[in-house]
Amino acid sequence: MKRPSCVFIFSLLLGFSLASAQMAGELPPRPTSGAVETRAEGVSGPPQGFRMTDSGLPIFGSQLFQGDFRDLSFSGFNPQYQIGIGDSIQLMIWGALEEALDLTVDARGNIFIPRVGPVRVQGVRNDELNSLIAARIREVFRDNVESYANLLSTQTVKVFVSGFVEKPGLYQGFASDSVLFFLDQAGGIDPRRGSYLNVSLIREGRAVERIDLYRFLKEGTLPLIQFRDGDVILVGPRSHTITIAGNVVNPARFEFEGEQVNLGRMLGFAAPTPSATAASVRRAREGSASAIVIPLAEAATIDLQPGDHVEISGRNITRDLLIRISGEHAGVEHIVLPQGARLADALAQIQPSPLSDQEAIQLFRRSVAQRQGELLRQSLDNLERSVLGATSATLEEARLRQVEAETILSFIERARRVQPRGQIILEDLASAASLVLEDGDLIHIPAISQLVNVHGEVKYPNTQTYRPRETLARYIDRAGGFTAMANTRELIIIRNNGQIETVGRRSNPRIAPGDEILVLPEPDQKRLLFAKEITTIIYQLALGARVVVGL
Repeated sequence: MKRPSCVFIFSLLLGFSLASAQMAGELPPRPTSGAVETRAEGVSGPPQGFRMTDSGLPIFGSQLFQGDFRDLSFSGFNPQYQIGIGDSIQLMIWGALEEALDLTVDARGNIFIPRVGPVRVQGVRNDELNSLIAARIREVFRDNVESYANLLSTQTVKVFVSGFVEKPGLYQGFASDSVLFFLDQAGGIDPRRGSYLNVSLIREGRAVERIDLYRFLKEGTLPLIQFRDGDVILVGPRSHTITIAGNVVNPARFEFEGEQVNLGRMLGFAAPTPSATAASVRRAREGSASAIVIPLAEAATIDLQPGDHVEISGRNITRDLLIRISGEHAGVEHIVLPQGARLADALAQIQPSPLSDQEAIQLFRRSVAQRQGELLRQSLDNLERSVLGATSATLEEARLRQVEAETILSFIERARRVQPRGQIILEDLASAASLVLEDGDLIHIPAISQLVNVHGEVKYPNTQTYRPRETLARYIDRAGGFTAMANTRELIIIRNNGQIETVGRRSNPRIAPGDEILVLPEPDQKRLLFAKEITTIIYQLALGARVVVGL
């Protein structure tokens, strides 16, 4: 057995016709005819930065701790910050007295200003610091002395982080740093055991502040804490949880406190999409399971229990059809028709131009394209399984099979990228006028053409001018004739309205203006083990997408 020809490898997808590529770009969004259930919107795969549950849902809150907070300490100061021992204050004095001083708050809570004396600043709010020092200077220098005081830096503090965090320990930062800075230093909250709702600041054995990180994520609310040496940030154990998935922006596992929580409140975190209309709640208790379904508008009337799973679904009922018109016409690009409208209703609203080929109108439908794609994928999957499962009797045969398998698998990979067009062939426009339309259908009006395209397995694929009474063989001759790999027994003619005819090499079919002549490759029946299956797929691609392919 000889190695399969490499001509096949490079011919894959090279014959994609320009017309079909342009048409594919004009297909409208996925149609929704009648009542259609909508799936969750957005990109597939887990959101970036989230830790995941065993079932594959993100853990809400886990996205906070990716190292971004610990990498940037907060050395700025809020107006409510209270001056503490060790803080640095910059003082500028000008006028009759010129001074530029960097002062440190001493152990007694004072700063010392030359010629003025000690000034107590411990406990003074940052927004009151400048006026306090200016008033004290004016007590000594009553005329022609101005001053400006600014908090330069705070003292560093060491804070314990304990409880259900990844790395409990003692961490250093500024007194003005946020609780998120210290938690991130400790690796963040353990998403499987720790609580995002119960984070406490312990000072001198007493809880002085409680932090709810869900409020920070939803509302941006975070307590401004002034840390001291020896403070303890304690992360409590995880509370009860529920999961919400489906048509929501934030599908995740959510934590709540208490024995139950209102569904409406939790949907505030999950954020249903505009298409969401209903919620189904599944509950498992003591070996039995139950479920309820309610309209989303009644979510506030339902209380969830620990372990409940909520699935948000959507159902859109189409009352109007949005139909797109493309190609050669003089009217608008979109028309709106009532549900149940027929093709004749749409054709009545199309404004043809002098160049419109009204007898060759084409109809494309997403649902048909999806079905064509499913059938193509099934054929490709079956071929792939057959190739990978093929056995050989000898070592030499095994080597040849390996070469053949690599060629066929390359063909499969490229063929999977082809997108079917979803054309509905209208053989007789008059009888097809009663065809019921779907939302999103595309009606294409070809232009009157005096050209004939010849492509596929010919030596010089080209576009020729139409010549009355010219034979099929002459058009192929002007394209250089067949290649060595051409299937000359079955040639394909695609009419301007999308109809397809399969003819023999020696037949004499009528060639009309606007026709396309496709010459498909023919796998070597003797040398390729799966030639028959490959031939079937080549036809699927050619007829469903006007793509000429080979191995």
